[in-house]
Amino acid sequence: MKKDKKNLCDEDLYKPSAPVSTGTIPRHSAQHGKMGYDVHQTENDVVPSAPPLELMDQVTGYETISFDAVNIPPPSSTRKVSTSIDFSARSIRPTQPHVTEKQARDALLAYAKKHCCYGEGVAKNMAVTQLSYSSAFHYELQTFTEKRETSWTYTPYTGLDYDGVDNGVAPLPWDIEATPTKIFQDEIKIMQVPHTASVKACHRCHRIGTVSCSDCKEKGWVRCIHCNGSSYGKDGDGNKERCYYCYSTTHGRGRQDCDKCSATGKVNCPACDGSGQILCFIQLTITWKLNTSEHITERVSLPEKLVRVASGEVAFEEEGPTVSPVVKFPDETINLASAQLLQQHKRAYKDLKLLAQRQQVRIIPVSTIRYDWKSHSGEFFIYGYENKVYAPDYPDKCCCACTLI
Repeated sequence: MKKDKKNLCDEDLYKPSAPVSTGTIPRHSAQHGKMGYDVHQTENDVVPSAPPLELMDQVTGYETISFDAVNIPPPSSTRKVSTSIDFSARSIRPTQPHVTEKQARDALLAYAKKHCCYGEGVAKNMAVTQLSYSSAFHYELQTFTEKRETSWTYTPYTGLDYDGVDNGVAPLPWDIEATPTKIFQDEIKIMQVPHTASVKACHRCHRIGTVSCSDCKEKGWVRCIHCNGSSYGKDGDGNKERCYYCYSTTHGRGRQDCDKCSATGKVNCPACDGSGQILCFIQLTITWKLNTSEHITERVSLPEKLVRVASGEVAFEEEGPTVSPVVKFPDETINLASAQLLQQHKRAYKDLKLLAQRQQVRIIPVSTIRYDWKSHSGEFFIYGYENKVYAPDYPDKCCCACTLI
């Protein structure tokens, strides 16, 4: 519903600002204008960053709202997770590939070739003394949540129609329909709550539309940087002459027109963009977020960061509105980790809406190769289906400049 600018009364213009939660600082001085605000303030001055809350319209269901975004927990009825997401679960018996001695030599040789100062003799001449096989387990839990926050906000009023309180009752935050573009993907959507908009006099310029230019301090000119304000310079022969740069300006005599305000001393108010009025409304911010936790179990000295990115086989996966702890997995640490992480997510996101969960267990094959080379006895690891190598104590190095891969 469109409102006429004439409906704004003078008391709206200069009504004293109550402290707002955004931490604004009123200016007080004998030179200040009505109700303690500087009538010559510039766009860089410390002024109220938002209109006084008491000027905002009373909206049913939003009585305690401020200009700070506040999380609104979902009603108990909406915490019942949706059943629209397909549920799937499958169990797999992964094959456990066994690396042969030849495959171990080839993998170590390829590893050495990637390092400029690694000798290839270890891979070619080592005596393999033991080959052993194990598995690393990577458990991952993902919880997809929705958070809704509300706050007052404002934009410059451009004169267009707006959806005010006269158009109906504003819906509550969780009554507004909104769905993520894609499940299990971070996304933020910002929208205006229907029937909450109103036009107010600008709290910064008091409906004037302009503020003093901060560059020229409302004078309309700045000192000429070429003659340093003297209005004279020197020609190529060193003779004194009128400064070319400020000679033909509006103010002249060592003064240059201020470019920022076009020599007027005034610039558009940054709050209302020169219109003198602002459109206030309640803003709803919806945040969909993928929250991930994980647990890695490995029986050898293989860094977790390598297990995390290594290829493996999915032994178990489950997806649905909610998931239950993993049970009867051969490794008990995975069962315990699943139960603990599910409880952590339940506590951590109790004030959010749970849209979906999924969990997965991957098995990463790991081979440990013990060997003798010259007088050195060592070991290295081959992991993942790409047969990646981890050899932290490679014995044949000619310098220390190489980075282990």
